[in-house]
Amino acid sequence: MEKTEYKIALMIDSENVSPKYIKSVMNEIAKYGKIVIARFYGDVNNLSKEWHKTAQDNAIKPVHQYNVAIGKNAADMAMALDAQEMMYQEKVNAFFLVTSDSDFTPLAVKLREGGMHVIGIGSIKTTTQAFRSACNEFKYFEYLDEDDEEEEIAPKIVEADKENIEHTIKSLIIENGIDNRIQLSRLGDILVNRFSDFDPRKYGHKTLSNLVSTISGIGMSQEKTTTYVSLKSTIEKDQIMQEIVDIIRINKSKEMMLTKIKQELEKKHPTFNYQELGFTRFSKLVSSIPDVSVSKNAARLK
Repeated sequence: MEKTEYKIALMIDSENVSPKYIKSVMNEIAKYGKIVIARFYGDVNNLSKEWHKTAQDNAIKPVHQYNVAIGKNAADMAMALDAQEMMYQEKVNAFFLVTSDSDFTPLAVKLREGGMHVIGIGSIKTTTQAFRSACNEFKYFEYLDEDDEEEEIAPKIVEADKENIEHTIKSLIIENGIDNRIQLSRLGDILVNRFSDFDPRKYGHKTLSNLVSTISGIGMSQEKTTTYVSLKSTIEKDQIMQEIVDIIRINKSKEMMLTKIKQELEKKHPTFNYQELGFTRFSKLVSSIPDVSVSKNAARLK
């Protein structure tokens, strides 16, 4: 499936964004399509020389707005009004909203309701969940490609986050694939649809394929021009199912808690992962065994 080539409106809240990120923003936009309209909003008189030069170098048109009242931002209002006008004129079909300001959440919602594809770009430290969710996709300045060695380093990858995304990817393959196999491009689409701010760069990888290739229990294959992702396991499902039966049989009551069964399996197979066998939950694996019934987090031989 070919990716949509968007006609893009770039709208920058210059009073909320440092000019040092603009080069990376432009590089990111190039992956989506061509810019039809590019504007930055703010009190131009108060912007730095660096901002003016950056805007000129990238052909971004200034939209000057005086802050006419304390605590009110006229630039935000102008940006929101212009975006809706562009939407109704149908000159573009995608918007890049470059800001960390949650006040633009209603605008993002309105643009999406109008059929626009909305990509937000902001700071991971200050952007709210509401604004991220209002966008079709959300990118963080901290993870965009940077050539400048002086740029701040992206936040350290948290091990728990890495484990969560690995678990999620395996679940998506099971839930949406056929025979535990799915197209890589389809997997990427689902991840972005579920998490608007999904980005392989958050986990230290340039692309989704690079991220997937590091996950234990997942393999990739190529068929002509299509890349597929599939679950793989070093342990046969039939072997694990028989071992579960044997573990339960050891108990005189022929019954055992699921957590205990799982612990016993992990003693024998330290890398055991039920997802690699095509199950989203351990209880589903156990309940699939013909000789075993599951009730109230416990398994019993029939």
